[in-house]
Amino acid sequence: MIRQISVTFGTKNVLVNIMKKYPERDLALFSTNNNDSGLQLLDYSGKESIFKSPITYDVLSHVGEDDWSYFINYVELSPSDDQRKVLDANMNTFMSSPDLPTGMFSAYYMSDSKDHTKRIILTLWRGAYAYNDWANHPDSVVSKFKNDPNINYRTASYQRVAPTNN
Repeated sequence: MIRQISVTFGTKNVLVNIMKKYPERDLALFSTNNNDSGLQLLDYSGKESIFKSPITYDVLSHVGEDDWSYFINYVELSPSDDQRKVLDANMNTFMSSPDLPTGMFSAYYMSDSKDHTKRIILTLWRGAYAYNDWANHPDSVVSKFKNDPNINYRTASYQRVAPTNN
């Protein structure tokens, strides 16, 4: 199992050059709007980060079969100690289930390496519609927390883009 995932942000030129410099790494380029802006480079090799200014996550658990080719979503939560116990229990149940939601390839439950009280749910999907169906379903693990103003719920979605320079 991957123990660490790191990400960085930048221009397409800078991120593609990192990909060329480290072809042996498992790197994927994503965009918030499927073009050359809002770009994120994700390193899912599980190795120590190669990025100069990484955001690094420690993987707590994983479920499913990864496919980094399409769509990913992050949910970041900053729960209190009591909320974290409830969230961890809910995520343990979700991550133990053999049946993933329709369209989900896999999920990672992580903590921020600089602030282990933060929790991050990274999910890999066939597309945005499948993610939205799950995220908005009243029984999804994320819907239970997204309307709680005390948990600081944030979400970000990215579409995979080709690492070609124009």
